[in-house]
Amino acid sequence: MEESITSPESPQPTPTPPAWGWRSVGLAAMMSIGALIVLSLMVQILTSGLGLEVGTGIVSPVLYLVMVGFYLSLIGGVYLFAARHAGWEALGVRSASRRDYLLVIPFYLAALFLLILINSLIVFLIGDFENPQIEAISGGRALTSAELVMLLLLVAGLVPFAEELFFRGMIYPLMRYRTSLITAIALNAAAFTVVHVIPVIFPALFVLGLLLAYLRERSGSIWPSVLLHMMQNGLAILAINAALAGT
Repeated sequence: MEESITSPESPQPTPTPPAWGWRSVGLAAMMSIGALIVLSLMVQILTSGLGLEVGTGIVSPVLYLVMVGFYLSLIGGVYLFAARHAGWEALGVRSASRRDYLLVIPFYLAALFLLILINSLIVFLIGDFENPQIEAISGGRALTSAELVMLLLLVAGLVPFAEELFFRGMIYPLMRYRTSLITAIALNAAAFTVVHVIPVIFPALFVLGLLLAYLRERSGSIWPSVLLHMMQNGLAILAINAALAGT
């Protein structure tokens, strides 16, 4: 149903049109955003009615469940508007070669080096670098062991799978069908970056998005991208926890 390349030297096959379109992408996105709005309203009603404290950061049980619901609804949207009639394999949910999985390791190291370089440059240019995700994730306090495990399950487990399924599984084939290889990878990375709505981390996210999209193109599968995304997010959570524990 869609193209894949087994090696950089192999000729690239002509992309075939995906069995879904941009309308399906919009419907899947609207379904997840709608679920987020409904869940958030339910939380406000329940907490105000019962006089409960919501807490800060997604380590708060209530906010944690809201985020789980959001990402599960995103996966559900991809299924309803693409996988249900096209099949999961068309979205890249299929096996990849061992070589593609091994490629994740140098890509991870390259991403880590580039992210450190980019963040150092930001500090040099603006004099400070404070990632607002730290407050949003942890509430600005040290994590308990249970909270750390739960965050890893969400941020380094569910989130990478859901985002790769949507961006590299559903959106990338549409971009690749209409544009060149380089343009599709760049546009996909840009879309992945912008939806995170945190300008200070845009450069780092764009670089990561390039690597994730290339892995998708090369392997024809989302799994190498999911693995790289998991490793990157897992390291971020561990780094946040280490920083907060040291304060």
